[in-house]
Amino acid sequence: MPARITRHEGMLPAMVEEGPEAFIKRWSEFAAPATLFARSEGSPLLEAAVGGVIVQLLERTNPYQAGPGAARLLLNPTADTVMLAPEGAGVLVVPRRGALHGSGEVVEVEGRVLVVDAGVPVLVVAPADADAEVRRTGVWIRFEASPPVHGFVLDTERRATPSDRADIDEAH
Repeated sequence: MPARITRHEGMLPAMVEEGPEAFIKRWSEFAAPATLFARSEGSPLLEAAVGGVIVQLLERTNPYQAGPGAARLLLNPTADTVMLAPEGAGVLVVPRRGALHGSGEVVEVEGRVLVVDAGVPVLVVAPADADAEVRRTGVWIRFEASPPVHGFVLDTERRATPSDRADIDEAH
């Protein structure tokens, strides 16, 4: 029977990062290609297409500057449940707004952070009491995470605006 770990209701998980900058510096090599969608001005909530699904994220980097378009994104859910899973294709599923479930191979482990190849890299924070079986590279796991799923936007492709293009003269 696969190991099953569940986050305890009402308990705050232990801190797994020193801040957004340190998290990005450590994990930037695992950024996934994404497409960011337009959002309400000043909102830290972000929707992005990544790994074949549209995810709703709490943006942790610069919640007021990342505009729509192509970007590199660290996808960082905190798992309620992590269990061993059979080998197969990595997958991401959005079962309800703001939640994220997935499966894939663990390709790197540091503390509670499991880098899971779910078709794209996902930096899953395992519950504090996660069994050692799921915290090893090379194993396949399944995870379930409730909202909020954190997103760290590393960079975006800035879209040209008319004022950026000197060759356009709208007056003539």
